Amino acid sequence: MNWSTFIKYFFHGILFSLFFLILELMWAFAFALLFSLGFFIGLIIGIALLFLIVGLINMGLGVYLWDIDSGGKGLIGLFFHGGTLFVILLFVDVMISFLPNQVFPGTATLVVTFVVRTFLYGIIGEKVCLLFGQKMSTVDSTQVFSE
Repeated sequence: MNWSTFIKYFFHGILFSLFFLILELMWAFAFALLFSLGFFIGLIIGIALLFLIVGLINMGLGVYLWDIDSGGKGLIGLFFHGGTLFVILLFVDVMISFLPNQVFPGTATLVVTFVVRTFLYGIIGEKVCLLFGQKMSTVDSTQVFSE
């Protein structure tokens, strides 16, 4: 792994965290409204919307940073992309961020877990993008330019 890849992983993690923070705040208001209108249906639609947001952010970063084609799988593909990434990142957050901060509370632990978590967000984000798409450079050019 060269330095440019390392920096791209970190950049992917930072951008994912920032975009998710912004859209998560908007999602919280929408989820509260949906939940108040109908408990079960609001819960299902709210979770589906959360998965779509996570998938959309990661797919956009995958296209921009890693030249990964999303594959045109539509909303269903985006839903499963976001759901897969959400579950994996939830597990990573518990193991890398939550547990160390409970065992060793303090600023140093926060800084270390932030750096490690951000780097892992980038690696996992790229791998999940590859799971639901493909590198644009691997597309056969004879198929693209054939008449």
